[in-house]
Amino acid sequence: MQTQRFDADEIVDFYNETAWEYRVFWSTANLHYGFYDDESTTHREAMTNSNRVYADTLEVDETDTVLDIGTGRGGFPTHVAAEHGAEVHGIDIDPLHVSEARANARERGVSESTEFSVGDYHDIPYPDDTFDAVSGIETVCHSDRKERVLEEIRRVLAPGGRLMIADGFRSRTALTDPEAEKLRTVLDGWAVPDFAHISEFREALEGLGFTDVTFDDHYEQIIPSSRRQWVLSLAVTPLLRIAAALGLKSESSVEQGVTLYHQYEIIERGIAVHGNFTAELPE
Repeated sequence: MQTQRFDADEIVDFYNETAWEYRVFWSTANLHYGFYDDESTTHREAMTNSNRVYADTLEVDETDTVLDIGTGRGGFPTHVAAEHGAEVHGIDIDPLHVSEARANARERGVSESTEFSVGDYHDIPYPDDTFDAVSGIETVCHSDRKERVLEEIRRVLAPGGRLMIADGFRSRTALTDPEAEKLRTVLDGWAVPDFAHISEFREALEGLGFTDVTFDDHYEQIIPSSRRQWVLSLAVTPLLRIAAALGLKSESSVEQGVTLYHQYEIIERGIAVHGNFTAELPE
């Protein structure tokens, strides 16, 4: 399957053109999948739970200075600042996201312990050894230079620092033509060049000197959230087609509706997996 490159403007356009849909049908703070469990059974609860699980995975406490790359609307970093007392910085290439993240920080009362700025994770605008922990949730997938992103994360992490990257990944290399076509539909719809293969991502981390590299598959936690997107696609895509025909929405909005349909199938069929890597730098 051929890799498709998306430049920064195309990625920003994708998020801006689908901002209304995400805000109305998904969340005003989070853009990622929700985590369901026995205690988090509604969409709202699952979205809050995802931030809680990610923060616990990163082992954040009040002594930490944390960087969240591709921070989106700031849902995760504002949770970390509010619930764990950490100092949190977030960067994103989309100025609208940065503005929304600052607004969410004000709403949660954590403006003084958070800082959001426009920045590219291929060239992180902070000095070496600045952070105790770095997170990236459903964002590194947009890069066609993923190893460069990991190099930058390593540079800004202090010795003993921790990393957590949650994203879509490939678990196998051999796909049938229909599987590859379905995956390409999702990747193009989300402005993603390709998912990294789990083994290659692990090797890249270990090659950069990270230790205790682990990967956790989120299938059980996120499949209800993925299914919700599938249901939304069935309900919303016809309306988006009408709106596009009337000139009220762009064709990319229609493509996003189609993407939501197929993302469920690639996860359900194991064409791709959603999970997170954690790793540490030696002291």
